[in-house]
Amino acid sequence: MMPARQNYRRGPVHTALSRTLNHPLPSYFYESSKRIAGHRSPASAVPFKPRSQIARRRGVRLVAWCLLLLTLTGCSATQFIYNRVDILVRWYLDDYVSLDRDQRAQFDERLDAFLEWHRREELPEYVVLLDDALTILDDGVPLGATRDMADRIELAAIRFQDPFLELLLSTGEDLRPEQRAEFIANMMAKQEEFEADRLARSDDEYREDLEKRFDKQLSRYMGPLTTAQTKLIEAGVGDMTRLDRFWLEDRRVWIEALSTILLTAESNWPDQVRALIAGREDALLPAYREGIDHNGEVILQLSRDVLVSRTEKQDRKLRGKLLALRDDLAALASQGASTLNDNP
Repeated sequence: MMPARQNYRRGPVHTALSRTLNHPLPSYFYESSKRIAGHRSPASAVPFKPRSQIARRRGVRLVAWCLLLLTLTGCSATQFIYNRVDILVRWYLDDYVSLDRDQRAQFDERLDAFLEWHRREELPEYVVLLDDALTILDDGVPLGATRDMADRIELAAIRFQDPFLELLLSTGEDLRPEQRAEFIANMMAKQEEFEADRLARSDDEYREDLEKRFDKQLSRYMGPLTTAQTKLIEAGVGDMTRLDRFWLEDRRVWIEALSTILLTAESNWPDQVRALIAGREDALLPAYREGIDHNGEVILQLSRDVLVSRTEKQDRKLRGKLLALRDDLAALASQGASTLNDNP
């Protein structure tokens, strides 16, 4: 039986939770080792994302989540993948625009500086988060602590997002007019692919996709779910609002506005992009905003309910995953500290 739903405040994490589940990360972020081995799959994310105070508190953007979650996937290859994240980012950029040799060199230099900062400043914070997550499990997954943890994860993604956006804008300043046109054309082509693929789903297919995604993400950490946990997911997903139509409409409007800025290319175009980003959340349709908040609430409660109902076997696997991930990130952070000491 599903635990009684509690009435608690809505918080900024809902947008991040809701969008992460409703609009999945690019497939290659789940299959990174295959791409490193030489297998390519198309990107499915938007390079530029909101960074204003309002946008920050309403949710974390997809780019930030992609690379933050890349370090938090819980797989045994965390260090292998993280040490090759520069390759993944370059592949991602290649899906949208072709850089020449000089542009590539400038991008690589900026990206290396960004990743050095991330390893040095952010990975130690992730280690602390994982230590605290284990404490939350010890304490029975209390609601208040779970919500605080979700907010802290969001703040970590926000800290990632701002400098990454500046990296992208700096790269954009190096682009020639024909490259900007290429970038916009590729974004719109991806939009049309999304529309053709996602809008063709019936409501039942949409919810079935969400159920599969929930099962896959939770099973990655806990192992196979029980029948009772599967029923929790079915009930939770049944309470969610369908958001893909809203998301696609919002994304198309935003791409068109970005296209005007990039193709006109006035001298202050980076500031125009920042202003566009800062106002994007305010421009959301009320029904979309309400759906994001509602779905985020459902996802947060549902995830907690499944954790509370975990078996002893699932608990052992979950703790093992978190401990292994914690140790991997601590090792990566130590590598960053060693590099800093070697290059004062």
